[in-house]
Amino acid sequence: MAPRPESADKQGDALLARSQGIDDDGMATVARIFRDVTAAFGINGAPVFDRLASGQSLAQALSVSPAVADVMYARAHSWFSLGRVDRAQTLFRALCLLDERNADYWIGYGVCLRMAQQSDSAWKAFEIAAILRPDWAVPHFHALELSLSLRQWDRARDCLAAYDKTVTPEIPMSIVQEAQRLRGMLDVRQAVATASSAVAAGV
Repeated sequence: MAPRPESADKQGDALLARSQGIDDDGMATVARIFRDVTAAFGINGAPVFDRLASGQSLAQALSVSPAVADVMYARAHSWFSLGRVDRAQTLFRALCLLDERNADYWIGYGVCLRMAQQSDSAWKAFEIAAILRPDWAVPHFHALELSLSLRQWDRARDCLAAYDKTVTPEIPMSIVQEAQRLRGMLDVRQAVATASSAVAAGV
């Protein structure tokens, strides 16, 4: 996976809308609904949405402290490690809503989506993470896992190439080792495919 780079000033405004499949007109409708709903509770939601429009994350617009987000992130990892992927997914999605510019949140959300077999949404999450941190190998690694699980061999090769271009010594050894294992799987499959083609051609 090697997504096209986007200008920094457009990234934040488009990421969440893209992940939810919302176009510009849809976002305008969301803005109107947001203001109407908050007004029904006697709350002036316009300043919050204006902060969002100015480029602030939802967490910033709502004055959610980083400490709260850190607790949510830790709890999401805790649920995931306990096998409660459904609860982890809910928290990671909330974190992506609060701060759509945090690539770690999108990776967590994408992994949960992959395990829930929501492949298209998982692809979007990994793509967003790669856009946010173009020099980070982790999104490409998880996209490699996803493409292999779907038996999308050519796409897997592209993901592996993107991973190789961005891998650094800071990447956890567990990811490096698993990437090597997946590389071996791809190499074996390529060798078998080549041999089969040769036999079919009568070589």
